[in-house]
Formats: sequence, C-alpha cells, structure tokens
Amino acid sequence: MKLFILHFQAIEHYPPIQNLLHIIGRNSKVTCFTTTGQLSKGNFLINLLRLGKSQEGKLQLLLSYLLFNSITLFLLIIKRPQKVIYYEIVSAFPAYVYKRFINRNADIYIHYHEYTSSSDHLNGGKFNRFLHKLEKWIYPKAEWISQTNTIRLDKFLSDENIVYNPKIHKTLPNYPQRKWGTQNSNWNVDTPLKLIYVGYAAGLKTSYVKEFVDWIKIQSIETEVDFYCVNGNQFPKELIGNHGLSNVRLMPAISYQELPELISNYHVGLILYRGLTENYIYNAPNKLFEYLSCGLDVWYPKVMIGIHPYQSDMNPKVIGLDFENINQLTINSLIKGSGLKKRKLEYYAEEVYGPLLNQLLNENTTSWNK
Repeated sequence: MKLFILHFQAIEHYPPIQNLLHIIGRNSKVTCFTTTGQLSKGNFLINLLRLGKSQEGKLQLLLSYLLFNSITLFLLIIKRPQKVIYYEIVSAFPAYVYKRFINRNADIYIHYHEYTSSSDHLNGGKFNRFLHKLEKWIYPKAEWISQTNTIRLDKFLSDENIVYNPKIHKTLPNYPQRKWGTQNSNWNVDTPLKLIYVGYAAGLKTSYVKEFVDWIKIQSIETEVDFYCVNGNQFPKELIGNHGLSNVRLMPAISYQELPELISNYHVGLILYRGLTENYIYNAPNKLFEYLSCGLDVWYPKVMIGIHPYQSDMNPKVIGLDFENINQLTINSLIKGSGLKKRKLEYYAEEVYGPLLNQLLNENTTSWNK
C-alpha cells in the first residue's frame, strides 16, 4: 500500500494538514506533494516533495502549478499508489487523471479546508471552473469527502446534488494535536490584558481590525494587542502604536510549531474576519481551537455563524461581538469572570483524524489518540 497526499498550497500555511502529517509520523509509504510558501519549512517525517512556490507572482504561480501537476502525475503513473487524498480543488487535476485514465481501482479521498459556494464557482476563474467539472466526475466514485463542519458539509452536498452517505461524507474539524496546548496564566488586574491575533492577514476590507482597535483604545483597562500576520503588508500602519491605554503592535509571523508557547503568554485570542463570503460566515477556524487549547478567552464577530455552536460563558469563554454596535460593549463586561476555574476541553486532532488514517493506512487502531 502506498498513499499520495496532494496539497498544492504550502502546507506551512495550513495547520490541519501539518497536524495530520505529524500524527502519521514516520512512514515510508506516505508521500506528500506540496509547494514552498512564505513561512519557514516545517520538519516532517514522511516523504515530502516541494514542487514550486505557491505564494509568488502570477508567472511563478503558473510555472509552479505546471511543475506540481506534471511531476505529481508522472509519479502517480510510475508508483501507482492505491490511495490518493487531495486537498482543495487546486490539487484535483492529478487525482482526476490518475483515477479516470490510469488506475480505475485507486481510492480517492478529498478534504476541503474551505467551502466554495455555487456562486463562488460561477464567479471564479475559468481554470477553477474547469477543475470543478472534473471534480464532479470524481464525487460519486470517492471513498471520502469531508468539510470542516456540518454546516459546510450540508451546503456542499446541497450545492452538488449529492445524497448524504455517512460512510463517505464526513466532517474534520480544525483541531490541534493533543500535545499542542500550553496552558496560559490568569490575568492579573495590575498588569496589561494581553490580546493576540494570529492569521494570514488583517486588512481593512477583510477584517474588523480598525473597528476593534478604535474600540479597544477608548477602554478603561490597559491592554497590549499583538497581531501576527503572514502578510503584514495589508495591516493598516496607522493603527500601530500607543492609543490611550492600548499598545498595538504588528509582529512577524512565526511557524505553527512555535505558536503554543507564544499564545500561552496571552489572555484573549482574537478572530476578526468580516464574513464577506459564505466560506467565512460558516467557518470555525483552527485558531478558535488553538486559542482555547491554551486557555485563552476567544472574541469573534457574530457574523461568523460557524463559531456559534462553541459560544460559552464558562472559562475559557467564547464571546461573539457585534462590530456594528461594538461601542455599546465595555471590555469590563467581556472579561468579567475570566481566569476562574477552567472547563475541560477536548478538541484534539487525533480524535477526528483517527477514522481517516485508519482507512488511508489500512489500519484499525486507536493509537492515533495517544
């Protein structure tokens, strides 16, 4: 048995695939095909082929895509793996050609980090529409298709006119590994309340960064707000610096494996997406669970319906903010009771990846939970 993992976007930008690879551990029969991104390369024990750069200009991106598809397809033909899992539509082409024309008996598995609505497909680029037509041939023959939560899965199945099959259609939440979390310290009222945002970017058009900073700077509690962005160029520079009792800083991005120690130095984790598309509206991002695993309260925009099921007044708290009327809130009301007895949370990647790995690696074990 050989397993090929196709993930065109650089894996360092996607914690869920990093967690999967770390849980698999050393396995010579697993090969992952990906590219290089802006973050430093992680250390993985499986065979890893980086074919191009996915975060460069259009010409470099095109060349990388040609390189990724041609070499991946060539090795699929030569190595003839029994199982192939691809992530996102952008990685679908080699899997389609292999299944349809080379090895009809191959098992195809699909996971989507993002939800792409019917209108997104319609309004997207011509090449993505072409790839999606190929995917429609794969769907009824796939062994596994998963989205990150039940809302996204239901919408996907409805969009594609697919009848739900519990043996095939699954959810894979964006949980961190069991060992990932590092417990933070309770906030001392005599010290600044420390807030952190970790994400790809925090721009004016795509996030509530300005609304949040404008609100936090008029609060009566001393705060420190740090933004760790892969693409810091989108961050509005005028928001950086001291504003009343608040100090706002833009920090350089760090690798995923360094995040637990960093996050545990804070008290509140921020999610600030505007929810401009259904993808974001119905998203429960990996940062939600990473913040929680380190004991941080989480503040997020109420427009992100995907996070609603995780709202809680128990510590660590998950609180939805109405950014259209945020000035009606005070920071005191949000932090009231924070730092008291913590609730027990068990959002572990090992739990949700176990069934998938058992199928991919022809195993029947609970060892993934250890």
